[in-house]
Amino acid sequence: MMMMGAGRTTAPDYGARGEVLERLRTAFLGIATRRALIEYLLAVLAVLFILTMVAYTIDLARIFPSIRWQATYQETTLPSVLLPYLWQRGIDIVTRMLPVAVFFGPFLAEISRRMRLESVILATAGAGPGHRLAALLWLALILGGLLTGLEARWRPEAIQAQVKTGLGDYGERYRDRWLDGRWIVSGDIAMRADMKRGTEPEMRNLLVFSGIGATELTSVLGAERAVPTDTPDVWRLEGVSEWTPATGADLLTARSTETELLLTTAQLAHFGIAPYILSTAELRELARAPTATHYLPGIRTALWQRRLAVFLPGAVAFLAVAFAALGFDGRRMLYPRLIALAAGGYILTVSIKVFWALGQQGTVAPSTAVITAIAVPLSLGAVAYVRQL
Repeated sequence: MMMMGAGRTTAPDYGARGEVLERLRTAFLGIATRRALIEYLLAVLAVLFILTMVAYTIDLARIFPSIRWQATYQETTLPSVLLPYLWQRGIDIVTRMLPVAVFFGPFLAEISRRMRLESVILATAGAGPGHRLAALLWLALILGGLLTGLEARWRPEAIQAQVKTGLGDYGERYRDRWLDGRWIVSGDIAMRADMKRGTEPEMRNLLVFSGIGATELTSVLGAERAVPTDTPDVWRLEGVSEWTPATGADLLTARSTETELLLTTAQLAHFGIAPYILSTAELRELARAPTATHYLPGIRTALWQRRLAVFLPGAVAFLAVAFAALGFDGRRMLYPRLIALAAGGYILTVSIKVFWALGQQGTVAPSTAVITAIAVPLSLGAVAYVRQL
């Protein structure tokens, strides 16, 4: 028997808690939320389809003769060459176009909902903005997972497969080949060589200049050939010659030696290749290289893009829905304002790549560049959303 009086306790109000849980369930799983999510997704897919078809049309107009020639050369059917190329190219196009589609899809879907008075009817029925935010959260989770997979795995695999076939811009630009007269500078040392990137990297006509920051060079090391050893940052030099101010030229063309250079084997294997093409494991290996090259900021930026890719679609979609709502005055649609908001949203979406470029060039820290690219649309969307309350 429970004691009464000063020590009396009250039973918890399970009714109030149940009401809160029911409201949350309705907000995240209710009919209005599911309907809004489906409309946003379908609109994103429709815009993405249009953008992809336009990109395909432009690309195939230029590359189709090469595809037909390769099919003839390999003595195979045209579809056996064309279809893999379309699949590989499509993954790259979708990755590039997804942020734009994530803006214009929800933007147009929200305008359509407003024109059908769906938002007005829901508000009149007592539904708050929670169902719309819940739909955007589901959309962010779905598209964030998709973009993460595209950036971190599917796009690099598709582009590397395209490079192996030799088709398209990627096949021409990033195939295994010799790069003549490339320079690498780090601190007080500069290196020039003809470099072969790919699965069997090596260098020829190597020159290493030491003391470039002083009034006089301390040494110039030359080698006819440099090949990798079992140690990633150690190379075996063949046909070595060395010049120093004290001894002058010392030709030892029959001699080979092992020494560290400014590039590791992995850095040379991927020399001049855009970081977004490489796998995450390759990017991490390059980021740990003992010598920092001018490619390092781009590598770190690519890694940060993949870490935070899950948040980008949600930020852009939130901006789109908030901007679309600003284009209405009650039930009246303001066409000039909507056009201006669409143009402004497109510029903001495209400017995401500008922030990434700042990180790739080392102008700002890679983490700052990628976080800012997400924070800007999210902050502007929050300001636009608050103005509607």
